[in-house]
Amino acid sequence: MHDLYATYPDFQIDVAAEQALLADHDVIVFQHPVFWYNTAPLFKQSQDKVFTLGWAFTMDGSASQLAGKKAVIAVTTGVPADHYTPEGSNKATIETLLSNWKATLRLCQFDIQQPMVKVYGTAFGLSDEDLATSAKQYNELLASFAA
Repeated sequence: MHDLYATYPDFQIDVAAEQALLADHDVIVFQHPVFWYNTAPLFKQSQDKVFTLGWAFTMDGSASQLAGKKAVIAVTTGVPADHYTPEGSNKATIETLLSNWKATLRLCQFDIQQPMVKVYGTAFGLSDEDLATSAKQYNELLASFAA
C-alpha cells in the first residue's frame, strides 16, 4: 500500500521514487475515490508527473517501462450505484466517466484487469454487510494476483 497523501502532504511528488515503485511491481492497484468524475487531485498530479513520455509511454510503438504490468482500477463513489446509470442523476456509468483513466492506462501499455472494483455510496454510509461483502470480494481479487 502506498498512500500518496501520506507520502506527499505538500504535493511535491518524488518522480524517481514513484517510477521505481511502479517498476518494482508486476501488479499495480490504482485505488482512489471518484472526485468530480475523475481521480483525486494529488493522484492526478502524480499521473501528470510520473507518467512521462519515454518512460511510461512511447509514441513510436516501442515498449514502455510499464508495458505488460497488470493494472487494477479500484474506486469508491460518494453516491449510490443507481446514480451511475444512463437513467441516474449522472446520466452515465462509472466506466464511461472514467474512460479517460482507462485510456491513460492503455497508452502506458498496462494490461488492464477486469472487472473494475467499485464501492458505491460511501458518503451515505455502507451497511456492515455491504462493507464486509465488498472487503471480501476485494481481498479475493488481490489474492488472485499473489502467486
